[in-house]
Amino acid sequence: MQRITLFGMVLLSAFAIAGVGAVSVSASGHEFVVSKTGKTKSKGTSVGQVFKTGAGTIECTSVTGTGEMTELKSVTHKEVLTYSNCSGFGMGIKVTPAHFEFNANGSARLEKTVFVTPEGAGCEVLIEPQTLEAMTYSNSSGKVTAEAAVMNIRSRGTGGSCGGENTEGSYSGKIQGEVEGGTAEWK
Repeated sequence: MQRITLFGMVLLSAFAIAGVGAVSVSASGHEFVVSKTGKTKSKGTSVGQVFKTGAGTIECTSVTGTGEMTELKSVTHKEVLTYSNCSGFGMGIKVTPAHFEFNANGSARLEKTVFVTPEGAGCEVLIEPQTLEAMTYSNSSGKVTAEAAVMNIRSRGTGGSCGGENTEGSYSGKIQGEVEGGTAEWK
């Protein structure tokens, strides 16, 4: 039961880094700058995203994100992240899209609840709106790479093997984002 709850929290952290590759500006003076406005896209920088907890390992073989930049410099950027081909604990896992608002100061706000559903478990893990910290950015050939070391992700299981409330989720990983037909940079 705790394994699935921990998975939900770990997956949320992964969502957080995935959208960070997009463009934003922070109160600390950092900013993301694009060469043109338009649609953004992001994807994992490796074959899959692997999440490790004391309860086990979960892997999603694909993560993509979409958004839009309406200004050349922006304090925030909204991105919708989609994870696919996820499995862990001997079963397939479905995850609803994650809606994030990212800041260049290293935080990301989950704006809508994410539902993590282990196939055949008869329950769900809910990752409700919250602000996550500990993301860093770097530049790479006109794209922005985001790296996360997010801790203390909150989730709530709906019963059964999905467990109850938990605040011990964590994730570390990378994703890269860009603006279509242009360049993105973190300054």
